[in-house]
Amino acid sequence: MKRLILLVSLLISIGISAQEPSEEFLQKLDSLGATDSTAQAQMMYNKGVALMEVHDYAEAIIFFNQVFIYDTSFALAYLNRGICHMELGSSDKAIGDLKSGLEKDPELHLAHYEMGVIYEKESRYDDAITSYSLAIKLNPKEARYYYHRGVLVFQKEEYEKAKDDFTVALSLESTYAYAFNDRGSANLKLDDIDAAIEDYKKATELDSKLDFAFNNLGSAYRKKGNFDDAIKAYNKAVLNNSDYHIAINNRGLAKIGKKDFAGAIKDFNKAISIKSDYGFALNNRASAFILLEEWDKAIADCDKAISLNADYAYAYYNRAIAKEMKRDLDGACADWEVAGNLGLEASRSFYSSSCK
Repeated sequence: MKRLILLVSLLISIGISAQEPSEEFLQKLDSLGATDSTAQAQMMYNKGVALMEVHDYAEAIIFFNQVFIYDTSFALAYLNRGICHMELGSSDKAIGDLKSGLEKDPELHLAHYEMGVIYEKESRYDDAITSYSLAIKLNPKEARYYYHRGVLVFQKEEYEKAKDDFTVALSLESTYAYAFNDRGSANLKLDDIDAAIEDYKKATELDSKLDFAFNNLGSAYRKKGNFDDAIKAYNKAVLNNSDYHIAINNRGLAKIGKKDFAGAIKDFNKAISIKSDYGFALNNRASAFILLEEWDKAIADCDKAISLNADYAYAYYNRAIAKEMKRDLDGACADWEVAGNLGLEASRSFYSSSCK
């Protein structure tokens, strides 16, 4: 074994190019004692792995191909070649190799995980969840398996299950900042605001560069009505990413909560300057204009928001309010009716009380 490790180090150090091994190369292997098929397969595999570590996936594949000349049952070679194909964008080849690896070694839990990653990228979420679950069944001690499954379960709006997965991930890896952040989001969906705040704070303590965790922390504070702490959290998000239009927009909402309408409009302006088609910021700026009784500006923003998304119920709702204040009751009723038909219950109430 020592001799084999030495041989691997020697071959890597002399920088063998990833071409089909020449007779001279194979003779060198023979002279160094790697004459049996198992040893030569291992040599090819190790070089492939070394190339993967420097992200040279195409050349790594050439060496993994050579592994199978000597050993067709080398499960890890199928696994790693599959990962290379995935990195190069060949999902079908990757899946084929990962399945072959599992045929050779049914306990190869990492193959299930990597298939889950591919399925997740392809938006095949149910297949991805199944793959992550199979990986967990084979290896229940790997935090990232639970984390990735939790992310997808969260997307299915199964927040308790998602929270459970994030909690298990954290029990296995207590410094998993992303798991704290996402468990915070699950807690927020479950209306446990205090628990969400603690999770978001922990995520930001573990990684002060997680701008989205600061943004989420701000939103949790805002939901609790703590606008000052919300603004502080949004400030940190923007400090990490000055073009983070979502955090800037949300900071504007917190400023509305403090009745700082001019400051809110400044934030909405900034968010829109970063992302001109940001309908949420346009509608939120309209809300600020309504609070300042600037009806025409509010209507103009709602018009833009609706032009971007004809099903934006809140924009119709806000426009209706501005129209009503301008004594355009027919226009207001028309907008309330649309918003109500889009599912906004408050609009239905206004329409029923003011338009019939």
